[in-house]
Amino acid sequence: MRVKRPLFKLILLLGIVYTGGHLAYLYFPFEAPSDPADQSPRISNHVVSSPQADRAVSSIEFASSESETPLDFQPPSNLAQSDELLVNFGNIDSYQRFNETANLHGIEIIARNDALLALRLRVQDSIGANQIRHLAGSDASFDYNYLVAAPLIPQPAPSGGGSTPFLDRALDWLGVPENNQEWGKGITIALLDTGVSDHSSLESSSISQLDLIEDSGGDESAYHGHGTAIASLIVGQEGLGIAPAAELVSIQVMDSDGIGDSFTLAEGILQAVESGATIVSMSLGSYGYTSVLENAVNFALANDVVLVASAGNDGANAAPYPARFENVIGVAAVDADSQRADFSNFSSSIDIAAPGVDVIAAWGEENWIRFSGTSAAAPYVAGGIAATMSLDAQLSPQEAASTVLTYSDDTAAPGKDAETGAGSLNMDRVINRDERGIYDAAVGDFYLDIQSSTETTTPLQVTVQNRGTEHLPNVSISLSQNNGYPQKIYLGSLSEHETTSYTLYLDNSQLALESGYSIDAEIQLTSRKDSRPENDTKSGTLRILPKDP
Repeated sequence: MRVKRPLFKLILLLGIVYTGGHLAYLYFPFEAPSDPADQSPRISNHVVSSPQADRAVSSIEFASSESETPLDFQPPSNLAQSDELLVNFGNIDSYQRFNETANLHGIEIIARNDALLALRLRVQDSIGANQIRHLAGSDASFDYNYLVAAPLIPQPAPSGGGSTPFLDRALDWLGVPENNQEWGKGITIALLDTGVSDHSSLESSSISQLDLIEDSGGDESAYHGHGTAIASLIVGQEGLGIAPAAELVSIQVMDSDGIGDSFTLAEGILQAVESGATIVSMSLGSYGYTSVLENAVNFALANDVVLVASAGNDGANAAPYPARFENVIGVAAVDADSQRADFSNFSSSIDIAAPGVDVIAAWGEENWIRFSGTSAAAPYVAGGIAATMSLDAQLSPQEAASTVLTYSDDTAAPGKDAETGAGSLNMDRVINRDERGIYDAAVGDFYLDIQSSTETTTPLQVTVQNRGTEHLPNVSISLSQNNGYPQKIYLGSLSEHETTSYTLYLDNSQLALESGYSIDAEIQLTSRKDSRPENDTKSGTLRILPKDP
């Protein structure tokens, strides 16, 4: 057990539950897709339903200075600061000229970022916005200052469904050994969130703090402990954090209500780079695009800093910024059965998944919670990359990140997919990647391919992955459907890391039954003994819920 038993029993008795999120993600209403081809269902041992939506939220485009069309300054209500405009300048001369003359024209500069050649301005109406455009020059770009928020609170699972919780078993599940006290040593991680409180689990952790936002909220605010929970999953002591020896720089970019803005987040990323951080963990997001934030991301990447961001908790085919940016590692949440949590967003921006259902974390100054959401998943990945770097000093931050992705466990659809990206984080595979003689064939997942359904059948892909360090010459799988007679299928050979799959065609009428469609799978190696037989079998009951009328 990772958490001391008396403390864990107290947690269960108190029943303190937090699911990590914020209503800011509700401002775009996601609608259920009408086309079955738009659905991407989660398949597990539970009754499952499809995610709610199949459209990404687009940012409102704002004209450049080159356009002859006047700027129509109408920030979207509840999505952006109502009286602010962000301006990015294409060269230092126009940036400096604007700064020197802004006061003469009555333009209020709220904040400036010289490294990004960016300004945060106060604007009341379209007249003021067009005056700014005229003065800014032809190479400037303009954006609303979109709000940034902690992800949406995950909704309860449908009746009969649900996700399997991790509780205090997340690190065991990730393959982290109990003697991981030195993991992360010499590595600096920046945490961009709501700040970190003094908590007993963090007393001996190395944490420095920087506040970039005014926060009048107190301990009673809904999200005052959000940053503390995430910090505990990274550097928490006594078996709580994945990289307890790392140095953590807490940069507060959201208030205790879990709200910030894009300009402040961009500043936070630059501060992270200046602090010497090689990894940045961000459990937050915005569906509004700003060039200021993109430029900050590119600045960090140019300085070989790894950026990790939560995918969001809307259960939708969308990813918020910064997870949506290319080369930012977008993290989905899975449960203890390796299934994508119903609330976890899915899209091409997802790179990897990690525990995000009811993991034990610190909260506030002395509380403990069951923490759910992609907010919980992202710090495990950030901490896992830090641990990988500390265990192999030859790796650069980007090389360590690539290693973590390469040695993830393939889940959902075979190969990289929109639900869990490369798969689920597996630190055991990462730390043992150079140990020869590991023969490990694993049943990866059962995946219903809804997009390829016909009127009568739906394909089921049974994924098999070589998770060892040796070539597997003869791999077979035994499959039983609805408790029937096992069918043995020869899959051939599998190279290291290689994934293959076998497709069954299931009867839609049986998938619609309340009892579901049961599948049992077992891997067999004919020439070698499997080094890790615990992942040789998998069972599941599959069901496609009828659409709401």
